[in-house]
Amino acid sequence: MSSGSRGLPPLWLRLGFLAAAHGARALGSRRYRLADLVGNAAFACQPQRRSVTAANFRRALGPLGRGRARRLAAASYRAYARTAIDFLYVQTLTRVEVAGLTRVIGLEHLQRSDAERRGGILVLVHHGSWDIAGAAAQAYGFAPRSVMDDGNQPALTALVIWSRARIGLQVTTPSRGPATLVRALVRGGWVALLADLPGATPAVDVTLFGQACRFSAAPGLLAARTGAPMHAVTCQRAPDGHYVIEIHPPLVVAHGTDPAAALQPMMPVFEAEIRRTPDQWFPFGRDRFPERGRDGPDQAG
Repeated sequence: MSSGSRGLPPLWLRLGFLAAAHGARALGSRRYRLADLVGNAAFACQPQRRSVTAANFRRALGPLGRGRARRLAAASYRAYARTAIDFLYVQTLTRVEVAGLTRVIGLEHLQRSDAERRGGILVLVHHGSWDIAGAAAQAYGFAPRSVMDDGNQPALTALVIWSRARIGLQVTTPSRGPATLVRALVRGGWVALLADLPGATPAVDVTLFGQACRFSAAPGLLAARTGAPMHAVTCQRAPDGHYVIEIHPPLVVAHGTDPAAALQPMMPVFEAEIRRTPDQWFPFGRDRFPERGRDGPDQAG
């Protein structure tokens, strides 16, 4: 069965997703036991990917021994599985329940911009949970737009777009993204972007952990074009199961500012958060730093 004319994922996929979401809700805190098993299995089955992940930890947080880097990589796999199962879990929550799941620091920054009908750009990285942050934005009265790669699996892409819309995050694909995001910002709306994996967007080099790192140029380009302020946002899972979201003060850049220069002041925010909870950083899949030093991948796997 194909997706409908509105771009919905197939009905069987939606039903399966909702069944999994209600299963996560029924498990309660025990859902993390299942997530840890899945994370450990994925770590065991992906030797090349875990090797690159450990190498990224060594590059960013060194000096780390290979054993410490490997343990951090394994913990990161488990944390990612917890993030994924919480994405299912949050599908079943009301706005009030989402607000109860989160503690927000700096909400006044968004409220002030909203009152002035300026909107803004929320900039996040793959650390903690960006989807919980999106659900919290909806719970507190904001409705950000975002963009994601089309990917090579249309049904899966449609499922992610549909499921994120359910928690209040309106997602578009790169082919429609720039114009849609500019319109939203010009009208005083909100845009949320994961910046540390450029994907199909233009990329720039910023300095992260003292090294060149590829980031999406999109936040800086949008800010320089529209005058909308940028806010660095972090969202990490606390030991008690709550998520702590911190919205940092607005950063306004002049028209025509280089996108790398626009983004660079945010890097200390992300560095500090990754150092605080390194296991909730997800540097998977490829070297995050263009120029590899002597400390290459852990070939022992």
